[in-house]
Amino acid sequence: MHGIVASASDMNEIASWLRTSFNGIYVLSIEIGNGVDDSFLWPMNKQVDYFCEKIRSNVYLQQGFNLLGFSQGSVIVRAAVERCSLPVYNLITLNGVHQGIFGIPYLLKLPVYFRELITKYAYEKVIQTYVGVANYWRDPMQLDRYISDCHFLPDINNERELRNETYRTNMLKLNAFVMTYSDLDEVVTPKESGWFLGYAPDTLNIETWNNSRQLTEDLIGMRTLWEQGKVYRFVSHTRHQDGSHGANREFFMKNILIFFNNTIL
Repeated sequence: MHGIVASASDMNEIASWLRTSFNGIYVLSIEIGNGVDDSFLWPMNKQVDYFCEKIRSNVYLQQGFNLLGFSQGSVIVRAAVERCSLPVYNLITLNGVHQGIFGIPYLLKLPVYFRELITKYAYEKVIQTYVGVANYWRDPMQLDRYISDCHFLPDINNERELRNETYRTNMLKLNAFVMTYSDLDEVVTPKESGWFLGYAPDTLNIETWNNSRQLTEDLIGMRTLWEQGKVYRFVSHTRHQDGSHGANREFFMKNILIFFNNTIL
């Protein structure tokens, strides 16, 4: 699953590495709507529904598959696992945004008008309805409003008082949950969001793994997966936009390729 303001073709290099490595492997790159525009104009819930529909209608994916998402695609694929009960073996996310974003760099990918709307009015209903990025804009200075008014991320992260146990149950079916971020990422802020680490409340200090709500409260089963040895975390060393391209090939082949081998448990 590709990232924001991108299309299915942006994942072609990763697809080619997989096809070269595993003879006869079936690889599908899904495009959200028309790709570039719809990836930020469609709300995230619509994007996830669309993604799940494409998976369910594909006869080659009915018996199980491995699932990879890049950047914004990381939360699309994870939400698909949680909500759609897809038969996923290993969930792999590169340069993810699991704990949301808060900061200008990521928004530089969008037109100026949309940047201003998000930074000033992210949690207004009309923005939540029509601008996908706002659905995972996590303002550490307004966490109460984020949890109550953000339409997507607080739900799939199970941060609200009423938890969805189906999300947790479906995540615990995974053989492996792989997360990466890049220490050279100049786009995602905080870059550690790829490891489910966001800004601590009312600060711009990054949470630590042991103190994050996902681990301490096991909101979507992260602590359980960790204790079962099913969480794998890696740090890459490329620019954000290179995460799915040749500059990141060596990292991918060394650390990520193995998770497309269905024999591992």
